[in-house]
Amino acid sequence: MQLVIQCLSEWLRDNPSDTKAHRILSAMAKESLIRQSDTEVIRYLESLDITEALNEKMRNVSEATEWIDWNRTVLRYWKSRENQIIEFARKCGLDTYPYPERISSLGGPDKTNYVIKTKPIPNIDDDTSNQNKEPDKSKLSDFDSNIIVYEIAENGDVEPAWIVKWLLRNGQIRLSSRRMLILITFLLLIGGIAVIIALLDWIILTIPKPITTRELTAFLSVFLIPYSAWLFVIKPWFDLFDRRIVKASELLVSMNEKSAQIELFRDGDLRMIRLVRYTAPCPICGSTIHLDKGEPDYLHRLVGRCYESPMEHVFSFDRVTRRGITLRGSELKL
Repeated sequence: MQLVIQCLSEWLRDNPSDTKAHRILSAMAKESLIRQSDTEVIRYLESLDITEALNEKMRNVSEATEWIDWNRTVLRYWKSRENQIIEFARKCGLDTYPYPERISSLGGPDKTNYVIKTKPIPNIDDDTSNQNKEPDKSKLSDFDSNIIVYEIAENGDVEPAWIVKWLLRNGQIRLSSRRMLILITFLLLIGGIAVIIALLDWIILTIPKPITTRELTAFLSVFLIPYSAWLFVIKPWFDLFDRRIVKASELLVSMNEKSAQIELFRDGDLRMIRLVRYTAPCPICGSTIHLDKGEPDYLHRLVGRCYESPMEHVFSFDRVTRRGITLRGSELKL
């Protein structure tokens, strides 16, 4: 039982978030491990046990139960990630996986308990994440048969380029307030230098003189330097903070690595950047699907593109559920 709860605790640690549901599950795992000790008897938690572990001041059990709001927060969060937990438990060598549950009685909210139980891990043949098995057309709709499941590389498996290894230790970095200030200062400095160079070139051009190669170069730099600074330095950071995940520049990934992504965890006070890679087997040709930019057909999106046929075998990507559906190529799935 302890190993199963520890499995949940490790998954939550490897997938950080500051959402209420993530915090509640982390508190449940921590408190359950403390109470479990060496016994296999299931230990139940009350609402106040969870809120006290999270340093949330509640006046009574009813208020704590209302704050937890199990169905609308924890249960929705869990259902969208349950397949990831199952796969993680399977990799840990377990035959069961953790399953949080709320147990209510007729006594009202004061009698509500929470517990982490165990459920058998589905057989691979029956698991919906098995992409090599041909879907049963009599049981699955056309929509279901077009669903793919992405796998994420283990933390630290994607090797960063040597120039950023000092920054992305173990493939990730937590953005503290100090580091955020340094980053903002760096971006402002790059932007400011680009603007100053452009202004100096413009001043030089205002001096009447014959047009030479030097003047022509200065004229072009007035536009090219600020644009290049925006396109290659500033804009990628804006896109990351806006979209949470973007394609990693080739300068950030080792030459021996395949394409990767930069992912931002941004919830509350939490800011963490990780170098990750999402892949999936192509249900059309069996090759590997990698994430890439969606342009020109799917603007401002990351999509899954088959390595063998990147323009024809195209799939959507949902970072939360790690699933996608066929965007192009469904007519080939016969």
